[in-house]
Amino acid sequence: MRANYIHYASPQFHLLSEKQLEELHLATLQILERAGVAFECQEAIELLGDAGADVSDHNRVKIPSHLVEEALRTTPKTITIYTRDGEPAMVLNGMTGSHFIGGSDLPTYLDPFTGKGRPCYVEDIAANSRVIDALPNIEGVMTGGCYPTLPGTIGDRISLLQHILNSSKPIACSMVSAQSLREMIELCSIVSGSEEQLRRKPFFIGSSEPVTPLT
Repeated sequence: MRANYIHYASPQFHLLSEKQLEELHLATLQILERAGVAFECQEAIELLGDAGADVSDHNRVKIPSHLVEEALRTTPKTITIYTRDGEPAMVLNGMTGSHFIGGSDLPTYLDPFTGKGRPCYVEDIAANSRVIDALPNIEGVMTGGCYPTLPGTIGDRISLLQHILNSSKPIACSMVSAQSLREMIELCSIVSGSEEQLRRKPFFIGSSEPVTPLT
């Protein structure tokens, strides 16, 4: 191989240069530090305040750039996600390619026997999980709580249970509350054998998204 020559094993597609990415990052730091972010969770505000953020105005918490940089430095550079049975399933490091998982929620279900759309039921969640488990090109499943036939307060945990029962692949979950997340971790810990074992070989991924803009 020639000196100073970069070889890519797969096709590459970049919209932004490294310089542009750096400029975007610096602009993000400036917004967090000067404009701030609105938090509706008192526990989150207290955690940020203890870490050194400016929480004098709860409607606009300002996060110093050094806190963001420290978080980035201390975040693991690679994470291995396992199957329910403890076998490696996905290595997440930004370098080894993309991973494909099934989408979350089924508010409307296309019945495979009638070909018509209808509300999604618990048995449909289970059937969907079995299909994903059988597809070699799909590496996991994502689920949530948006099911019209289930109470919104428990739909996320019911769907998680159905995927655990019907697939061994990793599961990414959105949750309706912090208490819901605690119960999900407890359930997955029972499956793994203990919370320590779940931490050592996680098959569960929690998904939480901020509300835009800056909330």
